[in-house]
Amino acid sequence: MGTTIRRLLLATVALTAPLAAVPAFAEAGSSAPVDISEVIVTAQKRSESVQSVPASITALNAQTLQERGVNQVSDLRFMVPSMQVGKLVGNTNISIRGIGLNLVVAAGPPGVAIHVDGVYQPIAAMGDLAQIDLERVEVLRGPQGTLYGRNANAGVVNFITKAPTDEFEGYVQAGYATYDESRLQAVVNVPVNERVRARAVFDYMDRDKGFVKNVLPNGQDVIKGQVASGRLRVDADLTENLTLSLTAAVLESSGPWDSFTLRGIPTPPSFAGGLAPQEPRRTAVNTPTNTDINFTFGAATLSWDIGDFNLKSITGWQRHSYDHFGDDDGTSKALFLPYRNYLTTAFTQEFNVGGSLGPVDAVVGAFYMDFEQEVYIHFDFPLGLPPLPPNSQQQFEVRPLENSAIAAFADATWNVSDRLRLIGGIRVSKDKMTITQNNFLVFGVGAPQLITCANRTRTIEFNSTTPRVGAQYDLATNSNVYATYSKGFKVGGFNRNQCNLGYNPEKITAYEVGIKNRFFDNTVTLNASAFYYDYTDLQLAQQVGLAQQITNAAAARVKGLEVEGLWQPNSHWTFNASLSLLDAEYTDFLNVDPLAPALGLQDLSGNRLNDAPTESVNAGVSYRTGDLAFGRLTFRADMAQRTRIHFREFGGPLNEQSGYTILNLAMIWDSPDDKYRVRVYGSNVTDKEYITTLQGSQANGSRFTTWGAPRQVGVELRANF
Repeated sequence: MGTTIRRLLLATVALTAPLAAVPAFAEAGSSAPVDISEVIVTAQKRSESVQSVPASITALNAQTLQERGVNQVSDLRFMVPSMQVGKLVGNTNISIRGIGLNLVVAAGPPGVAIHVDGVYQPIAAMGDLAQIDLERVEVLRGPQGTLYGRNANAGVVNFITKAPTDEFEGYVQAGYATYDESRLQAVVNVPVNERVRARAVFDYMDRDKGFVKNVLPNGQDVIKGQVASGRLRVDADLTENLTLSLTAAVLESSGPWDSFTLRGIPTPPSFAGGLAPQEPRRTAVNTPTNTDINFTFGAATLSWDIGDFNLKSITGWQRHSYDHFGDDDGTSKALFLPYRNYLTTAFTQEFNVGGSLGPVDAVVGAFYMDFEQEVYIHFDFPLGLPPLPPNSQQQFEVRPLENSAIAAFADATWNVSDRLRLIGGIRVSKDKMTITQNNFLVFGVGAPQLITCANRTRTIEFNSTTPRVGAQYDLATNSNVYATYSKGFKVGGFNRNQCNLGYNPEKITAYEVGIKNRFFDNTVTLNASAFYYDYTDLQLAQQVGLAQQITNAAAARVKGLEVEGLWQPNSHWTFNASLSLLDAEYTDFLNVDPLAPALGLQDLSGNRLNDAPTESVNAGVSYRTGDLAFGRLTFRADMAQRTRIHFREFGGPLNEQSGYTILNLAMIWDSPDDKYRVRVYGSNVTDKEYITTLQGSQANGSRFTTWGAPRQVGVELRANF
């Protein structure tokens, strides 16, 4: 641990050194200490300082998001302790403290719950779309079973969009970066009248050159395309105490965004003589590939102040369509060609009442979700894939999967004294899931369909009770300690590509202690937490044949320590750093490796959890000049370091990513009147090659991988009005 802390200090010094040469443009006397801005969050469904929340939470305000160019969940992975993010076949896979679920689209529930303005996103792909013009992002680490409920075992990510204001204002921003990537954003805020305000957001991105190079002559490069999105939010004061917020958003995306690169040479006989590049960000896709995504989102939030209480209704409706065809084997041979179509719709409704009753601050509420998904996956095997002969076909259908969920929750804080607070909460949930499956195989040209699952319908129900208890004590005005005990629950379900094969719910018991501090006239924030998790039936994904399959590890445990700090010694300098230490392992797990079935049932107890590096360090520094004749300058450098990451439970060099370091740089110019801004940036400036997602494939005896983005250098021009 001492070595890691030294690394953190050295990293901070290394980042600071280039900025030390920046001239001291500021006027004399302007370098006095400045209070760190207080960040107000709604993590406990009530407004309070992030320093008052008895939980591990990272809150990123609008200024930080703009300076660092955050547009989606994946941009957060080097800003939040213990957070890992990767993408695979269109889905964003998030893990926090080693817990998540590394899955393709539509395979199962996420382990990290994402909310946009309080609306739950039932699949992670919904929450990772066009998140711009944000007021803040809140990332809660650890199980959030009481207030957020189902499928929040690893944590919660809350996106809070900017509310319309009473001023006519907005901005237009254009950007260009390497890989021929252009972007246009526009925001306009209109006060319609004294009671009604509107804010419209538009975002368009076009990347013409792919991050992954095709080694075949005239082959299609991938990880590129176009994305267009828009959002309209209208807020209205219906009465003095009653407000209504309406939001509508759409997104359309098209291009070869989804593609695999391989690690390991494929083993099928039909691959003989083929080409399978093993270099990072290289592929040999020999068939055109494309992915179309359409997303529609609507929300209505009604907030009514009644004395000391607030009644809130949050209604959400979403539709997500994912349509993909192409070449998924990553080789120059047509081993298997898929067509995937997923159509997901969801309606959610939450009511909650919060307020104070004497010394007690409380929130009570109810939640309902109606979720429906249709899945269609078809594979062609032109060359055959043992045991299938050439020109075989395989098809999986789910028409539909229906999931209804209902829950009631309560959470209270009893202010026993000016310093001592006792915490208690509980959530009772019920899920009902029904699935209808129709799967078949065709063994070669002219062969009849072999029905492997003939319109089979199954129904299953899950009931859960997740409590939270704890205490918080103020050591001083700006320092408090807390301890909590909580439980979490993630629903089980059906393997949608397997007939009559289900998996168990995932359960967690968590213990956490923490301390939150502000020092030196509020110029330093330093928070730390230690935690211990006991997991039962931890859900994991693996590829068996061509089918995605979720299995359960009987037991696992996670021990860890996180430290997060911010220092703003004056109006010019800001330093931030975080450290995460994880000891995460399976304690009871027997499983067969689909890539090495001859080894039989393996005892994996003691192996490290997936996506759980032993050490993670994030560090950043920024320098802002004072007011100059030509405006203000901001220089920023950010570093992220990870030790070895395991992606599969079986271990071995082919299943892991060695330690790596990422460096991002930015320089920002603001005009004297704040009307214009220029941001020049470099992301992954050392062009580090690292894997973000890896999954074994029994079908070709290899591993599918997704690599992190290469070095990009770009410029953004912004005009405010």
